[in-house]
Amino acid sequence: MIETNKRKIIKSITWKILGVVVISLVTYMLIGDLKTVGLTALFYHLIMMILFYIHESGWQYFKWGKSKGLFIQMTGLSGAGKTTTARLVQQRLKKKGYQIEVIDGDEYRSSLCSDLGFSKEDRNENIRRLSFVAKVLARNNVISIISAINPYEKIRKEIKEKHGDVKCVYVKCDLDELKIRDTKGLYRKAMLPEDHPERIENFTGISDPFEEPKNPDLIIETDTEDVLDSVVKLEKFIIRSVS
Repeated sequence: MIETNKRKIIKSITWKILGVVVISLVTYMLIGDLKTVGLTALFYHLIMMILFYIHESGWQYFKWGKSKGLFIQMTGLSGAGKTTTARLVQQRLKKKGYQIEVIDGDEYRSSLCSDLGFSKEDRNENIRRLSFVAKVLARNNVISIISAINPYEKIRKEIKEKHGDVKCVYVKCDLDELKIRDTKGLYRKAMLPEDHPERIENFTGISDPFEEPKNPDLIIETDTEDVLDSVVKLEKFIIRSVS
């Protein structure tokens, strides 16, 4: 829930009134002089306002504890662990006070990108749309992670050039390992004969190409790393990038 300016102002006023009442009551209980009570309350709050302004102004010069937005585009084959890693990092960083959003490619396929198929052109348009969402979030100081296959180097480069400081995270996993895992049975269906009714067409890594990123900012190897190791690696990378 986002507070309106009017609500913030009313809250500030009621907080000050509460402070005046409490200080006045305590002072009266100790001294019993109404004139002294009034002067004490007045000078106390005047001094506190001045100190608060000086305190807040001084903190503007310190970057410690501040974070900025970040735009990460992930890339990796289906089942490599992109969303799992991103979601676990999201949970950990939220507990530390960071604003973070995972833009799940599968989730957006059913909403913002429901009109797109799986041709190269549609895949690229899918990434452009997700990138627009990520850019808006990042400029509002939110860490935004696009979790999508994102198979083509050209579109990754286009996004980086168009949106500025975009980080590329390659979630790498050996294709043979993915075929063994295949928890959803997608690879099995993708490798069925062409005339089979359950065959999945345009499946990245099988019937569609996957171009490995040339210079990723971070590589996570989920076929050789423990899940926690991958999560910690991405978490540390993000904290370094936003500090």
